[in-house]
Amino acid sequence: KVLKQYLGGLTPVDAANAIRAARINAIELYDTADILFNLKRFCHSLVFSTLAIEEAAKISLLIAIFLELGGDRSKIWKAYRNHRAKTTWLNPMIESRVRATFPQIPREAAKKIGELGPTPEQLESSKQRALYSDALEIAGKFLAHLPGLVDWRKQAWDRLCEAQAITLAARDYPPEELKVWLMHVEKAKTNGADIRSILPNLHKDLLEKGFVREGWWDTLLQDIEEEARQP
Repeated sequence: KVLKQYLGGLTPVDAANAIRAARINAIELYDTADILFNLKRFCHSLVFSTLAIEEAAKISLLIAIFLELGGDRSKIWKAYRNHRAKTTWLNPMIESRVRATFPQIPREAAKKIGELGPTPEQLESSKQRALYSDALEIAGKFLAHLPGLVDWRKQAWDRLCEAQAITLAARDYPPEELKVWLMHVEKAKTNGADIRSILPNLHKDLLEKGFVREGWWDTLLQDIEEEARQP
């Protein structure tokens, strides 16, 4: 039986279950990439690291679908199932991880580190070349491409490190927490306020209810304060 892809809205329970599935699957894909790297199957390690990154990116998209942010819901579901759309999150996620792990690093410096990463097109191209044989043309001549004959070690290591940083930092969002998020977002929509403006109060509420820990949102809140001070 062919299963139909879901395109509707999400309840707090639906969103929590989908987020948890994405997080667990991302970690399992990363674990597979790690095993393959240690077995020196570098091309296949790169593929599974990239898949882990794509899977982890689903979490933010699911939150956007649940909160009905970002416009057309069908477009977000399309991004949820599109490889290139998900890997656009890689470099911003790396920037975020740099700032969370090394808060002393200036925002612009962390952004430059994130920008050093591959583009979605480069990620997809390397994943395809690392996985499949192909018939290529170089300088007008035929070349039979065999993934195992390419030196993938450096690229595989880079993707593995990125996958580790992103997948192991992901967390679950229980339905009760998502309800708090939804309450603040709906209030902002009703008042015509910018969504970022709710984050300080949302953080305070989540902190008081024990859903987040002190320090988790420090760099994000600092950015909001800096933006508010700018003319």
